[in-house]
Amino acid sequence: MRKLALHQITMTEGGPDNLVRFAAETGLDGVCLFTSTPLDANGRDMFPVVDPTAAPSFKRLLRHHDVRIINAEYFPVMAELDVAQYLPGISLAAKLGAKRVVTHIHESAKPRAEDQLTKLCTIALDHELEVGLEFTGFAAGCNSLANAIALHDRVDQPNLKIAIDALHLFRTGGTLEQLQAIDPATIGYAQLCDGPDFRLSKNYLDEAMNRMIPGEGVFPLKKMVALLGPHVDIDIEVPNFANPARSSAKPWAQRAVTGSRYLFD
Repeated sequence: MRKLALHQITMTEGGPDNLVRFAAETGLDGVCLFTSTPLDANGRDMFPVVDPTAAPSFKRLLRHHDVRIINAEYFPVMAELDVAQYLPGISLAAKLGAKRVVTHIHESAKPRAEDQLTKLCTIALDHELEVGLEFTGFAAGCNSLANAIALHDRVDQPNLKIAIDALHLFRTGGTLEQLQAIDPATIGYAQLCDGPDFRLSKNYLDEAMNRMIPGEGVFPLKKMVALLGPHVDIDIEVPNFANPARSSAKPWAQRAVTGSRYLFD
């Protein structure tokens, strides 16, 4: 059976500790969590984040349950922000044994975006981490698979890999033919969710926070995962913040896991 990981925003209840325990109970191999989180309008953490002071005990929890961290977030390239500011979160991710850190490119000025992405890759490499480049329709500096491939090739960093998020792929006009045509080695991880249609959009942030269970929509997920090499990590990312009682509960996360597993039958 293909190894799978669960993203923190699929089940926020109980924070990172509960995520790890649930992953172990469900037979998952890994988790995706936050060692740095964006802030809301009131300056509060938007998502549960690993407490740096609890790093030793959290690492023991991971080891005890034999669960690994596939991705650590949130490290976007932003205008007027130096990625060196992310050093504490990147260092924490490395201490916890994470495989990679994740970035989105919101900086629209190409030279600066490439410079900052290169710098992020260098910092990550110093910590023996990959960088996952995740394109989204609402990240101006990298808003499609084609742009992600071009940016990946231009910066030419050995630890930079492209992410394939099903929602972002299909909302930005990406196709399975495009996915099949690229070098499989450039892909680091994929994120699973479903959707009701194939409309193109640059303004689907609400949908990104309220996704469908894999297998309950129209995305060709079985065909998509069949194109991914065995080295590609698979992350289940199915938040539903419009209904907190569902998105924070184990039954919702269990449905997401079950739906994802059907894709590999």
